[in-house]
Formats: sequence, structure tokens, C-alpha cells
Amino acid sequence: MKGKVWRIFIIFSAMLLIAGCAAKKMLDLKMKKIVVVLSGSRDDMSWNMSNIEGIRACNESKKVNIEYIEHVVENDYEKTFSEYAMSGYDIIIGAGSQFNDAIEAIAPKYKATLFCIINGTVTNVDNVVSVRVKEYEVAYIASIIAGRETKNGVFATIGGYPNVPMKKMLDVYEANAVRLAKERGIDTAHSMRAYANSWDDVKLGYDITEQMLEDGADTVLVYANKVCIGCINALKGKNAHMIGLATDQSRINSGVVIASVIFDFEKLYTWVLDEYAAGRLPGKRQYAIGMNQDMFCLSYTDQISEDTVDAVNAALRDLRSGKIRLNEE
Repeated sequence: MKGKVWRIFIIFSAMLLIAGCAAKKMLDLKMKKIVVVLSGSRDDMSWNMSNIEGIRACNESKKVNIEYIEHVVENDYEKTFSEYAMSGYDIIIGAGSQFNDAIEAIAPKYKATLFCIINGTVTNVDNVVSVRVKEYEVAYIASIIAGRETKNGVFATIGGYPNVPMKKMLDVYEANAVRLAKERGIDTAHSMRAYANSWDDVKLGYDITEQMLEDGADTVLVYANKVCIGCINALKGKNAHMIGLATDQSRINSGVVIASVIFDFEKLYTWVLDEYAAGRLPGKRQYAIGMNQDMFCLSYTDQISEDTVDAVNAALRDLRSGKIRLNEE
């Protein structure tokens, strides 16, 4: 009788194990319809280009088919999300905080679809997840280059819109760049800031940068998508330089852009798909992706000193180990 009980127990345990394995089976992403909605286009040489390059790399590495649509204007946000949801898309991703309101309004109508907002803040809808890029980490890395390479300690920053993450990012950059310049003996080091209130006004970027150059800036950082192209044009032939963000912007002008901190969006899209496939991406939450997920990499021109490269590498090690802690609030 005891032997029979043991056999029943073993069989029952095996059945539970099999059931558990079946429950944890990964979803087949090749069968899922996925699209990324972008408000800009690849030619911005910034946020949108970086996203598109990441999508293509993710498609190649994971053998999936993430689609994307470029240059969706604000008046069409809700219509675009609704059309993809009605067409049976499983995952719809809005690439930017500008999609917060549209997705928050549309998502409750399409419960079968997972909506994801990159740099979003929506956390009150069951089928919406927000994935925040730790841009303040990028700002800190860029500030080391700026603070060590500036000649006069006058830093100019241009942001797209004055939202909370943008302000935090530029605060981190400016504070550390000024601190490093002062440590080098530039007692008058200071920063100036402007917001374009646009992601694509190239002429405005040119005009703002010209004014900042007249005010003495020799190091410029721009985080405003296509606006950066106007800024780079304004810097041509001037005794000043720029730190690139999102893509390797030295590809536009390596004489102006002396280094870039690049976003590797393949890592972000791969993370989102892997978490979704494993059933680990519940809604009503905000997730954060950054250096510890290898989200960022660097590109230097020969204008950057070896000492600066060494300082950046040391900071990267300290950030990863927790020796340097940036306030996330």
C-alpha cells in the first residue's frame, strides 16, 4: 500500500511539473503583430533615427517583424493607435512621451492589445506599460566629456520641451559639467539653457545656437530631435563644439560634434519583447532601462583626449557598481 501511495505521489508531482512548464511557455513572437509609432522620421539624426535603427536590429537578431510608421502628426495620434488596435495588433508602441495622452485615452477601448509608451508616464491603465530611458545617465556621461573638453566653461543646452524628464536630464548635465570645469580652474564656468518647444524646427535650432554663441558658449548639447541639425549648422566654422546625443551625430559633421552618447534601442525593444513573451510585462507600471541593460554606448572623434576617455570609462564603472548614485526623483 505504501508503495502505491508513493507511485501516486510521484505521478502527481510530475503532472504538476509538466503543467508548470506549460504555463511558463514563451509566446511565439513571430506570430505577433507589433508596430512602433513615431512622430518624427529617420532624417532627424536623433531620437527617431535611433529608434528605427534599433527596430531594424531587433528584427534581425530576433527574427521578428516589428513594423514602424514615421512622422505621425499630433492630430492623428488617437486615430493611428485606434486603427492599429482595430486591425488586431498585439503590441502597439508609442516612441515618446508625446503619446501619453493619446494612448491613455485609446487603450481602455482595446483590452486585447498591449500599449507601450517609451518615456511614458501612464501607470493607471491595465493594458499600458511605460518604459523610461534613464536619460539622466546619458546626461552624466556627456557632462564628463563637456566638463573636461571645454576651453572657457560656458555650456549651452537646448531641450525640446520643458517636461520633467527633460529638465532633470539637463539639470544633471549642467551641474556636473560646470563642477568639472571649475575643478579645472575655470572659476567663471556656467550654463545657459533654452527650449525649442519643437522637435523639428531646424531654423529655430540655428537661431538659438547663434545667440548662445554670441553669449560666449563653447560647448553645446542638444536634445530636441531634428532641431539638432540647425544647431550643428550654426556651429560650423565657430570656435565651439557639440556633444551628440541619441545617434552618432559626428556623422553629420565630425569637426563640430566631437563625441556622442548613443542610445542602443535594439536593447530596449529586445527587452520589451522578451518580457512580454515571458509574461513578465503587466500593465499599470513604469519600467526603467539604462546603463545596466547596456542601453548606451559612446563614439569619440580624434578631438577627444585619452584622459577624457579614461575619465568616462571610470565613471561608467562607478555608475554600474553603485559607487556613483544619481538621484532618480
